[in-house]
Amino acid sequence: VLKCIQTPNIEIKKLVYLYVINYADVNPDLTLLAVNAFTKDSADPNPILRALALRSMSSLRVEKLMVYICEPLHRAFKDTSPYVRKTAVVCVAKLHKVDPQLVEEEGFLTALQDSLNDGNPFVVTNAIMALRDIY
Repeated sequence: VLKCIQTPNIEIKKLVYLYVINYADVNPDLTLLAVNAFTKDSADPNPILRALALRSMSSLRVEKLMVYICEPLHRAFKDTSPYVRKTAVVCVAKLHKVDPQLVEEEGFLTALQDSLNDGNPFVVTNAIMALRDIY
């Protein structure tokens, strides 16, 4: 299954990502191999793929793997695409449920609050919802 994660076909990639998310808690060591692909895809030129990779990483819910989402998440808050920034604010709320201390240490709460000043209403709305879920 992990061999299919490198496919350029986004529909197959979505299915593989979904498979990895559902079995992450059963086999976290194998999931670690998929994290490299998620990280690579989080820097893809396609904003839909960047957001998919970010959303998938935040859905893993394996605490020891959450540290790998930090760098892509920091990048996502500065992304030119509002869709990726919207996904970033939603991911902070998911990450907070798994590892609140990591969210605090990495400054994601500050980034989330800064997102309230974003020029895109979808980003702002999702930032409000994420803050509501956290507090």
